[in-house]
Amino acid sequence: MADSADRYDRRAFLTRGASAAAAVGLAGVGLPALLSGCGTSNGGSAAPRLSTPGVSTATPRRGGTATVGLNSEIDGFLPSASHWDNSGLTYANTLFDPLTVIGADGKARPYLAQSVTPNSDMTEWTITLRPGIRFHDQSPLNADVVLANIQALQTSALTGQALRGVVDGLTKVSDMAVMVSCAEPIVAFPQYLATQVGYVIAMAQLESGSSTKPIGTGPFSLVSWEPNDHLTATRNPDYWRPGLPYLDTITYKPIANDQSREASLRSGTVDLMVTRDPNAIKDLRGDPSFQQVLNPKVGQGDMDFIILNTDADPTNDPIVRQAIACATDSAELVKLFGVGVAVPNLSLFPPGSPYRPEDNGYPQYDLAKAKQLVAQAAPNHGGSIEIALATITDPRLLEEVQAVASMWRMAGIKTTVSEIEQVTFIDNLVTGKFQAYTDEMFAATDPDLNYVWMSPTTANGPIALNFSRNKDDLLEAALQQGRTSSAQQARIQAYQEVDKRLAQDLPYIWVSLATWSLTGSDSVMNFNNLTLPDGSHSLGFANGVFDPTPVWRKA
Repeated sequence: MADSADRYDRRAFLTRGASAAAAVGLAGVGLPALLSGCGTSNGGSAAPRLSTPGVSTATPRRGGTATVGLNSEIDGFLPSASHWDNSGLTYANTLFDPLTVIGADGKARPYLAQSVTPNSDMTEWTITLRPGIRFHDQSPLNADVVLANIQALQTSALTGQALRGVVDGLTKVSDMAVMVSCAEPIVAFPQYLATQVGYVIAMAQLESGSSTKPIGTGPFSLVSWEPNDHLTATRNPDYWRPGLPYLDTITYKPIANDQSREASLRSGTVDLMVTRDPNAIKDLRGDPSFQQVLNPKVGQGDMDFIILNTDADPTNDPIVRQAIACATDSAELVKLFGVGVAVPNLSLFPPGSPYRPEDNGYPQYDLAKAKQLVAQAAPNHGGSIEIALATITDPRLLEEVQAVASMWRMAGIKTTVSEIEQVTFIDNLVTGKFQAYTDEMFAATDPDLNYVWMSPTTANGPIALNFSRNKDDLLEAALQQGRTSSAQQARIQAYQEVDKRLAQDLPYIWVSLATWSLTGSDSVMNFNNLTLPDGSHSLGFANGVFDPTPVWRKA
């Protein structure tokens, strides 16, 4: 792209809407993160680098506190109604527990559940609970509580869409076991229990419907929550996992500005910080005072993209969407703004995924073709193509989308750019009041977890979790094959077809792989090394989601 330096501000490029999909709820627990970075001893003097940052084999020290800088705030702690993004799932890992968690191998492992067992065709799944677990109010975890939790999720306008077909019927098998009947075989059912719909709250919170007074089984219980300022929680002395957690208290501070969050880490105001800003990642990566854990490079991580509303004029026109795709030079954007951290990606799946076809048919950058397509479509839209492109309120993001708008204008698309407060931004996504929005989503331990975001069955109504409202019967057929097939080769074929259909439909203008990271001071230990009840390991961070259970501090 000639003269690109004159046209684009050289800032880190990450198109997204504050993980808007996750903020609506149902965000998946991420896959294991690839580790990099280093650590030093206290006082800043150089010490041998940890062989694996965020992982410690030393004897843990009990006590102390840690403060974590997060990138966002949520609206409450009720799984059936609250909008959890990565910060929401971090709070959930602190105050609640899920029925399953994702191990370091990417597979679902029982957590609150002792086992999750299917029948022969995977249309029925029996969840057997661990005995002796109590909530923070000392009420017991049992089948009645789990039944009530699932029923609340199933009847919710928010989460009910995600469970459509996944939960068709519920049966109490015993005091400690529940059977879930599915409308069709659901191969990934255990992975669903590691997402927002798998966290279990106490009967008292269910009955009150409180989104501000969480009662969980988690490693910490709430002390105080002042939205947009802090959340502080104290160690649960009766936690069902003996010896855990190690910290006495943990505090989370939502700091929306990336530079302010980095400054807080460097000044010691926070001990750990989550970021997806490639500038901050690059700055901290080379500093020996910190340990850094990066986003997954296995499985399916978050993708950065622009979502197009296929129900709104003119983005309801496939020719217009193709023109936008041809006008968007993702490789150039990442080259200019990714500071060597972001990686371009023109697929639902990352490189190396078995679900990624060799060629999905996604349009390559072609300015001449984009101009031709705009001229072809314009007569059907009043003589010109006009697009409103928006992102959340953030000066850095505003500069980034202005670069995208410049590309579109070069193709003849009249593009306006605006910032929208995150709450309104999310409301507009689910209600379809937009043309083109930045977004970030699709992290999943199994591709079927993204069914709710793509299926035509969730593309209608006043609240649609298929934000793009893309309705493609061939896409639905491939999604159904992927979710119901137990044979891996059949699933590979299905999800490769999904990727190809998305490249034809173009509800998403792909840009890059998301660049999540967690960076901690050298005094905070073991923040990416959760040992599971079966002795296997999970990681404490992936795709912006943090688990404080294994963390401890040096004296």
